[in-house]
Amino acid sequence: MIIAKINAKNIARAIKILKNNGIIVYPTDTAYALGGFFDSKKAISRILKIKKRKNDKFTIIASGLNQVRKYFKLNPVQVKLAKKYWPGPLSLVVSPKFAVRVPDNSIARKLARSAGRPLIATSANLSGQTALYSGQEVIKEFAGEKYRPDLILAAGRLKKRKTSTIARVGDDGEIEILREGAVKLSDKRQATSDKD
Repeated sequence: MIIAKINAKNIARAIKILKNNGIIVYPTDTAYALGGFFDSKKAISRILKIKKRKNDKFTIIASGLNQVRKYFKLNPVQVKLAKKYWPGPLSLVVSPKFAVRVPDNSIARKLARSAGRPLIATSANLSGQTALYSGQEVIKEFAGEKYRPDLILAAGRLKKRKTSTIARVGDDGEIEILREGAVKLSDKRQATSDKD
C-alpha cells in the first residue's frame, strides 16, 4: 500500500491505477472509501476480497447528474431528488446492484470526472468494522492482510458525519428509505418540492 498526498500528480496516478482495474482509497463526504470502476468485474472482485465481503451491492459516486444519466436511466422523481440534494449524502438506487450519489467532497467528484465514469464508494474497512477517517487508520486496518488497496489518497482526518441516506424510487414515484442517513426523506411531497 502506498499513501500519497492529494495533488495533480497523484490524482493522475490514481486514475492510471483505476484504468488498470486497480483499487484506490479516497476521501468522500462521509469517510474514506475503497474505489474502483463500477463496471469492472475485476475491480469488484478485488474489492470484495479486500473487504472480505460477499455482498456485491455497492454505493457508487459520480461527478454530477450528467455522468449518472450517461450510465443509468432515472425516473422523474429521482431527477427531482438529485437536483435538490446533490451534491450531498443522498444515494439513489439505480440498478439491482448500485445506489449512486454525487458527493459533497470535491476530490471524490474530481476523481469520477477525471476517470470518466462513476466509482465504487464502499467504506475502506474490513467487512463488519467501523468506517475510517484517516489514511493512517486505513493502513492499520489492512496491514498484514493478503488483499490490500494499491494506493491511498490521503486528505488528512475527515470529520465524522452521518452516512448517506439510501432511497429507492419506484416507477410510481413512491420513495422507499433503505437506510436512514444525513438526508431526511420522510415526506415525499417535501422531498421532491423545489423549496427547502
